[in-house]
Amino acid sequence: MTLLRDLIEIPESVGDTDFVVRASEAADLRHYVVTDDLQRNFDEALGMVAHAVRSGKSQAKFLHGSFGSGKSYFMAVLREILRHNPEARDVRRLAEPILKADPAIKGRRFLTLTFHMLDARSVEQAVLEGYLRQITARHPEAPVPAVHRSDAMLDDAARLRTQLGDDRFFELLRGEGSGGGSTGQLAVDMAQEGDWTPESYAQAAAEPPGTPLRDELVIALTRTFFSGAVRSGEYVDLDTGLKVITRHAKGLGYDAMVLFLDELILWLSTKIADHTFVQTEGAKLNKLVESSDEARPLPIVSFVARQRNLEEFLGPQVGGTERAALADVMRSVQGRLGTDIVLADTNLPQITEERLLKPNSDAARKVIDDAFAAVRNRRDVWDTLLLGAQYGDAGIGSDATAFRRLYPFSPALVATLVALSQALQRERTALKVMTELLVERRDTLQVNDLIGVAALFEPLVLRGELPDRPQLKQKFQDARDTYQRKLRPLLLGMHGVDEAQAATHELFQIDDKLIKTLILGYLVSEVPALHNLTAAKLHALNFGSIASPLPGYENQIVLGRLRQLTADAGELHMTDGPDPVISIKITSADYDKLLDLVPVNETAAGVLQQMVRDMVCGELGLGSQSGGFGEYPFYREWRGRKHLVNVRFGNVRDRDNMPDNAVVADGDAWRVVIDYPFDPGHRRNEDFSRIETLPSGSRTVFWMPLFLSQEAMGRVEILAKINYLLGGPSGDRLSVLAADESAAYRQQAKVYFQQRQQQLKSALLAAFKQAYGVAKPEPANVEPDSKGVLETLAEGLRVGDPRGGTLADAFANLTAELLNWSYPGRPALPEDEKAPTRPELNKILMYARRAVADQAKGVAVDAADQRIIRRICNPLRLGELAEHRYVLTGSTCLWSGHLTQFAARENYTTHFPVHVLRRLLDEPAARGFDRDLQNLIIAVFAEEQQLAWYQHGSPAPVDTIQAVTDQMELHQVKLPDQDVWDRACAHTRGVFGVTTPGYRSAAGVTALARAIRDAAKRHQESTALLVSGLAQHAPRLGLDSDAADGRLHHAQQAARLLSDLAAESDDLVLVGIMAGVAFDIEDAAVGNIFTTAAQVVQALNGTHWDILEMFGKRADDGDPPARDILDRLAAAARHDAHAADLPKALKAAIGQATALIMRTPSPGSRNTDGTPSTVTPQSGAGSAADGGTAGGTTALRGSTGTTTTTSGIQIPRPRLASGATRRVVQSRQDLHELVAALQVELDAGRAVDVSWEIR
Repeated sequence: MTLLRDLIEIPESVGDTDFVVRASEAADLRHYVVTDDLQRNFDEALGMVAHAVRSGKSQAKFLHGSFGSGKSYFMAVLREILRHNPEARDVRRLAEPILKADPAIKGRRFLTLTFHMLDARSVEQAVLEGYLRQITARHPEAPVPAVHRSDAMLDDAARLRTQLGDDRFFELLRGEGSGGGSTGQLAVDMAQEGDWTPESYAQAAAEPPGTPLRDELVIALTRTFFSGAVRSGEYVDLDTGLKVITRHAKGLGYDAMVLFLDELILWLSTKIADHTFVQTEGAKLNKLVESSDEARPLPIVSFVARQRNLEEFLGPQVGGTERAALADVMRSVQGRLGTDIVLADTNLPQITEERLLKPNSDAARKVIDDAFAAVRNRRDVWDTLLLGAQYGDAGIGSDATAFRRLYPFSPALVATLVALSQALQRERTALKVMTELLVERRDTLQVNDLIGVAALFEPLVLRGELPDRPQLKQKFQDARDTYQRKLRPLLLGMHGVDEAQAATHELFQIDDKLIKTLILGYLVSEVPALHNLTAAKLHALNFGSIASPLPGYENQIVLGRLRQLTADAGELHMTDGPDPVISIKITSADYDKLLDLVPVNETAAGVLQQMVRDMVCGELGLGSQSGGFGEYPFYREWRGRKHLVNVRFGNVRDRDNMPDNAVVADGDAWRVVIDYPFDPGHRRNEDFSRIETLPSGSRTVFWMPLFLSQEAMGRVEILAKINYLLGGPSGDRLSVLAADESAAYRQQAKVYFQQRQQQLKSALLAAFKQAYGVAKPEPANVEPDSKGVLETLAEGLRVGDPRGGTLADAFANLTAELLNWSYPGRPALPEDEKAPTRPELNKILMYARRAVADQAKGVAVDAADQRIIRRICNPLRLGELAEHRYVLTGSTCLWSGHLTQFAARENYTTHFPVHVLRRLLDEPAARGFDRDLQNLIIAVFAEEQQLAWYQHGSPAPVDTIQAVTDQMELHQVKLPDQDVWDRACAHTRGVFGVTTPGYRSAAGVTALARAIRDAAKRHQESTALLVSGLAQHAPRLGLDSDAADGRLHHAQQAARLLSDLAAESDDLVLVGIMAGVAFDIEDAAVGNIFTTAAQVVQALNGTHWDILEMFGKRADDGDPPARDILDRLAAAARHDAHAADLPKALKAAIGQATALIMRTPSPGSRNTDGTPSTVTPQSGAGSAADGGTAGGTTALRGSTGTTTTTSGIQIPRPRLASGATRRVVQSRQDLHELVAALQVELDAGRAVDVSWEIR
């Protein structure tokens, strides 16, 4: 591959002063590159100078640009232009702005002065002393302007005058003045003429500072007696000083003064803690433009270099008042200085290309273009590398053109470089740093190599001075210390290399670059490319550093490296998720020292085992609580069933704690024994030796992890210590153990350890995955071993390596493998199918019955039910759901042929015991169905084969799957003909009013027979009692026992039908009986006999038949009312139940008979005197007809009014007892009638007082 040095010029070295141009120094005009932006900047600057010359008014502007943007270089070139340097005027692309300004500036003399402010004590000191220094160097013969404070000088002169005397004093003063030159003409003339007399001295001393006469006196005193005052620092105020130096410059023949104030804002930022000083000195910038008077003889043009606004240097501790005051000052300055001249960083790509990266030839450019195109085609890194233009005012362009000009640097690198330069505030220009990077890689950098962002760490963070601002200085110092004292030693130890070997160790270099990039992100997080650093971003920012055998896999490599680093570096933090954000938090505090406070026994083997067990259990989904005997019951949902798998943790080698009965499974449930990934003092093969001694044949699997490396075990111990610190009854032992530390320290330590805890857990879980065979083992985490991690005692089972991306996946796959081996039969449900519920299975049975009843053996399935039918039936071949229709035939139901075939082998052809069918479901291989699913298959098999359910020789209804028991059998049955079935169903609905099955099948016959039998038994007793009661009272009811119709006849028919139905045990015969029902009344009328039988029987039993017997005699004796009552009763009794209400008729007859008895004695009754017997009411008592009391001396207590019978007849009720009614009884007939009447009253709930008299 071609080295980049063969395509561009890369120097062999770079000096400290290379690319660093101070505003006061000569510019390197040969290499100066003028971009479009710079051309506009020069046009603006020269235009400002021209305006000042034309107007005679002072002008000033901020020259704004980031560190490394070329402000000093710009001012140096501008100075050479104003000095009319031909080389400066000849710089490419400067001709246009120069010619535009020439009418005003050409031929003019500009006094260009440069001031470096960083060491200044005040603005006056910097400007006025700087003027003196520079003007003395240029014009050593010229008198020095009087810019120092002259009052103190005059006092000293007065004392000297007293010592010397006037003659000697003025002689010396005049003699010194005679050595003048062509300038300072007033002082020269005065000296030559010997005009310094006590009078002229007194007159000059009385003038205020800054006036010509006083200035000439100060000059004379300075030249003669006080030459040291030139550097004394006692200067006049800035306004006065500027007036003095402009007059002085005018006297030297200059047309304008141009001041280049370099680093002035930076100087103020270093004093930012002294708010008064900053406000005072900042306000003085206004004097550059305005003056208190109009005495400046020539204009001042000022260029004030600025990197950042002064307010941005204020820390959060600065209050609102001070912040507002400073902002007001700077707004005032900004208002007077006007719009800034901005040197944009977008110039940098073009300048860099011209000065550093210009190809040697067109062929060289083609090679570089091709290398750049290869990077551009990597879309996974391209966008990140382009991030640069969004960084505040330091944008450098984020398009392909800018990137190509910067190649092999990226916009992201340059944006980071600019940000670091801003923070450091040092004269490390971007060009100089980039040249250093090229020089360092001169012999290795190939054309297709990008220089990663991490390359900036050493030149800008590790080397050189720290920032001046205290807070930022501490931040950079902490970053240095953390890298040098902790992170780099950690990397060296992790890779087992020393400093000499590290330079060529590939993995070390990868990790080192990742760490450096993260620290850069911590220091200048405002750079967009360094926001939310992910593995993809870190790879892109250091593109080319990581080689992957698979393109695009670099991100995974980076993520893996970072996961390992976060385990040991508490400063690194990684969020959760598949694409975590990685960051670094640096502090000067040492929290790890608290780990030494943890008791030794907290890292004992038992504690570590418990911790590892809890972590592994959490990953496997076992929960934190074990069942009996330390075993974790795990229910694996597999093929529609929850299978129990018992999990036990323990050291297999240890016979004392893991005896044989603790590791060997018994029964059908599998046992998984999980060992620990460490066993101090023992080897892994000791565990396998123990397994070889155990009896084979049980369903036991051993999960024997690889042992953790020493490095990983160190992490286990650290995690145990952190758990201890963060644990305890109060949840925070750390506060107790670190009680001597401050509360803030303890709180920060707690946060640190909580984050470290999560990092260690994540790293150890990754190591556990390797130990338990889930992930590829790495020497950094586990000790290599050729022996696998899974062993079993089951004969014939070979367990492969764990499969899955997580421990939970591996455990799920392992249990699936075990269950597949245990239950290999097909068809079966999908492995991930959850156990169906009983309602779901019963719904399937319902659709199976509907399908069987259909002529096409299919039924439409509701949309809500289609999923469960498709989930269960289709994979089991228990019928088939095609689109929305469920079809159940011999071809769609595999189990019909399967069960009949295997049952026939055992001579079951006409009847099938359920327990046999259940066993045959696992032929020829076990399928592992749970009982409910077995019941469903058997029930659907019964429906499809038209088999009937029997238990203990009798039909047994099965409505739900849970009704199926092993005591049942399925019998082949003959189905009734369709017409018989239809008639039976119709009669059943009509007679009994019950719902009948809608399908003719064995189950339908059973269900219909059961419905008929239940209904018959329900009504049999009451109907038989009805027949008996009607027959018993037939004479009085006027019924003919031999009649071929009527109530009694139909009741007798219904009773015989019910008896036949209830006694018939054969369902087919029973259905036939029901189909042959032939009454001469409608089915509903027959049903009414059953449903009203109990009511009629109750009415018959509650009737006073003795009254009706008496009335029968009265009717026989020719009593018309009695005959009428009995005839109406007989008519109601003869009609069927649905036609006449017999209970109502009975009640009406009794009421009417009672009323009649009360009104009249029986025919032929006589008094003692031979006259007919009558009823005589006593005073206040009415007759029975009008509500009075009837009878002899019988008093009736009750309510008054009438009682309405069910037939509508009103029977008078006696009033509340207010008298008595007498009745004479002279015959047995009279007595029977009276007793019957009294019985009616008592039955009505009334009280009767009875008295009698014997005559």
